[in-house]
Amino acid sequence: MKNEIQLANAIAPIRNTLKANVAVVITTLLVSAAAAWASGTWSTTGSMSIGRFSFAAVALQNGKVLVAGGVLADNSTTNTVDLYDPATGIFTPVAPMNDPRFGFSATRLQNGKVLVAGGGNDTVGALNTAELYDPTTGTWSVTGAMKEGRQIHSAVLLRDGSVLVTGGNIDRTPCPTNDCVNTITESEIYTPSTGQWKTVGEMTIARSFFTTTLLPTGKALAVGGRIHTGPDYFDYHAIAWTDLYDAAGKKWSATGTMSISREDHSTVLLATGQVLVIGGTTVDFNGVTVVSAELYDSTTGFWTTTGSMFQSRERFTATLLQNGQVLVAGGDYYDGVNGGFLSECELYDPGLGTWSVTASMSTARAGAKAVLLRNSQVLVMGGLTDFSYVPTASAELYTP
Repeated sequence: MKNEIQLANAIAPIRNTLKANVAVVITTLLVSAAAAWASGTWSTTGSMSIGRFSFAAVALQNGKVLVAGGVLADNSTTNTVDLYDPATGIFTPVAPMNDPRFGFSATRLQNGKVLVAGGGNDTVGALNTAELYDPTTGTWSVTGAMKEGRQIHSAVLLRDGSVLVTGGNIDRTPCPTNDCVNTITESEIYTPSTGQWKTVGEMTIARSFFTTTLLPTGKALAVGGRIHTGPDYFDYHAIAWTDLYDAAGKKWSATGTMSISREDHSTVLLATGQVLVIGGTTVDFNGVTVVSAELYDSTTGFWTTTGSMFQSRERFTATLLQNGQVLVAGGDYYDGVNGGFLSECELYDPGLGTWSVTASMSTARAGAKAVLLRNSQVLVMGGLTDFSYVPTASAELYTP
C-alpha cells in the first residue's frame, strides 16, 4: 500500500504536466482554427467587360451571376450586361438591357427571371420602365411600367412571388438648378403573372438610399435612408426611422427607431431572424461615417445595439456567409476631417455579437457589389477605388 501511494505521488506531477500540455495544444489548435477562419483569403478572378458603379448584381438559379448597367468612367450610364461563370472565373458580355440604368433595382423572381425597374440615365432622371432577363434564352423583354418613375429606391421579393418597390427619388419640375429631386413615400407591387404594377400603401416617411428586408413574418422592413428637404440635391439629411409593410393589408406602419440616423448603410437578415444594420453615414451631407451596428427583433419591434466594427464605413458590401457570419468588405469613410476608400474587411459573429478583422481585398472599393456563390465563396466586383471616381472592372473572391 505504501509503495502504491509513493508511486501515485511520483506520477502525479507527470500527469498534471501532461494535462497542462494537452490543454495548451487543444487551446492552440482552437485559436489557430479560429484565426484561419477569421483571416480567410482573397484571390483575383476575371474582370467585368467594363468598370461599373451604381450597378446591379444578382445570383441566378443556375449559379451564374448577372451584372447589369451602372455608371461608367466617363460618367455616362450604360445598358451593358455581363454574366459571370464561377466555374471558369470569366465575365462574358451578354445581351444588353433595353434602357441604360443606374440606381435601379434588380430582383430575381421565383421563376428564375430577373426584374429590373426604374433608375436613371443620361436623359431621364427617374425611369418608370421595367424589363425582364430570361436566363434560359439570355434575352431581355419589356414588361409593365411602374406608375411612378424612381431611382435609388428599394425592392424586395415577397412571399407570394410579387415584388414590392418603394421610395426613391423622382425628378422635381420645374428645377432652377437642374439637380433637384423629391424623395417619395409611394410603393408599388409587381405581379409576375400579369406583368403589371399596382399602387399600394405609402411609407410613413419619404426615403432614398435605404434598405428593405423581408422578415420571417412575411412583413418587409424599411430601414433608415435619406430625405431631401430643400431645392438643391445636397439639401438632405439621414433618418433613423423604420417602417413595416404588411403584405396582407398592403399598408405601412412605423416600427422601432434606430439609435442613430443612417443612410448608405447595409442590412442583413441573420439566421436568428433578427435584422443586422451596419455602419452608414449619419445626420447630413457633411455627416461622418459610423462604426456602430444594431439588431432589429421582429417579435418586439425594437432595436438593440450590438458590437461595433473596427472601421467606420458607408457604401460597403455585407454578405451573410453559409456559416451564419457576416462579411463586410470595403466602402469609404469620413471622420469629420479625413476620408478615403477602404480595402479592409471584417466578420460579424451573431453568436458573440462581436467583430473580427479578416483579410483585406487587394483593391479598395466603395459602391461595389457582392454575391454569395454556391461554393461558399463571395464574389465582390466593381465600385470606386479612389477620389478619381473612375469605377473599376476588377473582381475578387473571398474564400472562408
